[in-house]
Amino acid sequence: MSVQQSFKQLISLAIRREEEAYEFYTKAAEEATLQSSEKLLQELAKQEIGHKEKLMEALKEDVCTTFTCATVAEIEDLGLSKYLIDIPLKPDSTPQEILVIAMKREEGAHSFYKALSELTGVANHRTVFETLAKEEQRHRDILQQLYDDIFQPDN
Repeated sequence: MSVQQSFKQLISLAIRREEEAYEFYTKAAEEATLQSSEKLLQELAKQEIGHKEKLMEALKEDVCTTFTCATVAEIEDLGLSKYLIDIPLKPDSTPQEILVIAMKREEGAHSFYKALSELTGVANHRTVFETLAKEEQRHRDILQQLYDDIFQPDN
């Protein structure tokens, strides 16, 4: 496998994770008991679709040829795939568990996109990954605030 193919696999995995995040937030919105939470989760779902579209566009623009890694071993040593963890929801997950899982997913996505932004030598691709990283961090912060408001209101 070539370096380019390795990065293509990573970007494809990221696209799948964005699709899963969309489904995750859509399902959570359907189950939300507060209208404000439902609206927030629907907005997060919508943004995840935007992330998928940005990644697909980057693939079309041959982003995989712009990364600075010289070998597949170098890519593997970076451990980028560990950031795109899949933490499954159980059918009986509590709202608290859902928020914790969502925060972990967003933090992993943030770290993944941040790492990719540091590996590309092309400014417009770096900007795409930096933007995605910032958006995922913002999602995590929003979820943390929601968690704090619901489960730690006295802090």
